[in-house]
Amino acid sequence: MCVRSNPDKENRAPVLESVRTLATAMCSSVTTTAMKLAAKGYTLRQRPKIVDDDRDTFLRGIRPFVILGQMFGIFPIYGVTRNDPERFRLKWFSLRVILNLTVVVTALLQAYYEYGRLKMIGINAKNVSSLIFFIDACLINVLFLNLATKWRSVAMKWDEVDDTFNRPPYHMQGWSLRKRLGVVSFTLVFLAAVEHILSIVSNVHNQMVEIKYCNWTEPNYFQHYSLRRFANIYLNFPYNGLSAVFFTYVSSALTMYWNYQDIFIIMISIGLATRFQQINNYLKILSDGVLIPGEDFWIRVRTNYVAVCELLDDVDRAISWTMLISCATNLYYICLQILHVSKKLANTVEDAYYGFSLGFLIVRTVIVFLSAAHIHDCAKKPLDIIMKIPNVGWCVELERFSTQLKSEKVALSGMGFFSLTRQLLFSMAGTIVTYELVMLKFDQESESKGNIPLCTKFRRFEHVSV
Repeated sequence: MCVRSNPDKENRAPVLESVRTLATAMCSSVTTTAMKLAAKGYTLRQRPKIVDDDRDTFLRGIRPFVILGQMFGIFPIYGVTRNDPERFRLKWFSLRVILNLTVVVTALLQAYYEYGRLKMIGINAKNVSSLIFFIDACLINVLFLNLATKWRSVAMKWDEVDDTFNRPPYHMQGWSLRKRLGVVSFTLVFLAAVEHILSIVSNVHNQMVEIKYCNWTEPNYFQHYSLRRFANIYLNFPYNGLSAVFFTYVSSALTMYWNYQDIFIIMISIGLATRFQQINNYLKILSDGVLIPGEDFWIRVRTNYVAVCELLDDVDRAISWTMLISCATNLYYICLQILHVSKKLANTVEDAYYGFSLGFLIVRTVIVFLSAAHIHDCAKKPLDIIMKIPNVGWCVELERFSTQLKSEKVALSGMGFFSLTRQLLFSMAGTIVTYELVMLKFDQESESKGNIPLCTKFRRFEHVSV
């Protein structure tokens, strides 16, 4: 029997051997590369992750500000020093919550006794501000405590959005988000501290003038300052040095709350507007109408845009009450400070304090409105770019994106009563004029009430006639 050789099989043998050798070499190379990547913390099954310390995220940007607030008992959430928002927790049985509730209860106690003091001495347009201050601070504290119960879910959503915008094709122009948040928060906190110090200096100066005018001898000036500064408390409780220190701390904390809510809103607005602006920067390559992208491009852009809009909705639901209280508080205190400035004050120290306080309050309020309105402006900007795209570049996904931009109003709101846009800022300016006229009339009608006569000792406050 004769066996014929297969020339095709004989010819393929060297080729197969070469392929096998090449495949073995490639496998060896891939294995070596995988081991090197694994040693550096990467895996082939996952896309490369940005190093945590290098991520330009909102949560990292506000971390120092949140920690500062917790020193005064506000926003008592745990886990903010970690890079994983899943670890954020509100622990009800914790020192932070105890401090938070202690400040709230103390403020409510002061509000109750301040109300009793005002009933005793009489109410005018200026001295009622102390009662409003205590109530307002309590509301702010409670609202941030409520926000702490929701912050974990909001933070997780925000971290996902930030992860998208920390990768190509998106990029930042100018300062990083963390630097923007750090500079803005530090500047406003510093100015708030200056205002608070000026308030204390003005109070101390007035007391020194009174001591000199009345020819008093005060061996313990801190006691004298505390008795008059916290008269609503020490009319009902005996003086104690430790309690005076505690009430001084609470007073600083309550002042911090008033500024804290506005700065927090500003930082949130910057964080959201920055992500919308990154989409605009990405779309600028289309503004000349030369490049015409396909439908996949618009699917990706619209998906990312919708993700930021959904984040905005979650944030708006979480802080809408805070927005409402912030606008109402700023409206009242601007009117109050204008009332003080419009009257002839006792001395130049008071002039300096009320002038600086009014200027800082107006600037801070304008920044709140403009930063929140910037979200609305940035969210509508893509429509201007889309309108420049030729008809041949339009597709179904682009049509959907265009319709969404035209129909949806993307902005923060105050419990749905109003949306923070540039138009609202001008409306508020008109409202201030109206309420200022009301306060001036009330001040004229109550001018003879609620004023403590000069040289009245603390123990005799209770005998002051209305």
